[in-house]
Amino acid sequence: MIDIDKNEIHKKLSDTSVRLTYKFWNLKRAQITQRPSENEWCPLEILIHLRQVAEVYTERVKRLVNAKEEDSIPHFHDYDEFKMMENIDLEEETPKANINTFLDVRSDMLNLISFDDEIWETKICIHEVEGEISLRKLLIPLVLREQKFLDILEELLPE
Repeated sequence: MIDIDKNEIHKKLSDTSVRLTYKFWNLKRAQITQRPSENEWCPLEILIHLRQVAEVYTERVKRLVNAKEEDSIPHFHDYDEFKMMENIDLEEETPKANINTFLDVRSDMLNLISFDDEIWETKICIHEVEGEISLRKLLIPLVLREQKFLDILEELLPE
């Protein structure tokens, strides 16, 4: 696994909100619903996916950060991105609603992780695939996933 320090994680998580808002600014529906191929997601589906992942990770961070010493260590299952997308009705989804939700949950997460340096390494969870990991290591896959999909959006929606 790639190792990223807490400052870089925080910066990248903060930047994603700005990049998503800017990327979807003033686009027509046809631009954001066109798939590059039959088996690939369109830009709107990528946005929905990023919103879903942000919600999942924010709930995990809340559980982890708010866990008391006497509580058992939180356990988290691996995330199945395709299963989450199965129930999406693209006709009912809008960039504005997804970005607003993303911004809300990202703000919640950043508030939880911004003020206490100790939590990055002392808050521990058990991940189904990764085993025992710290908050910092829990967030690295999120940062990498967001970067991957932001790069794809850059290709699909060039300036």
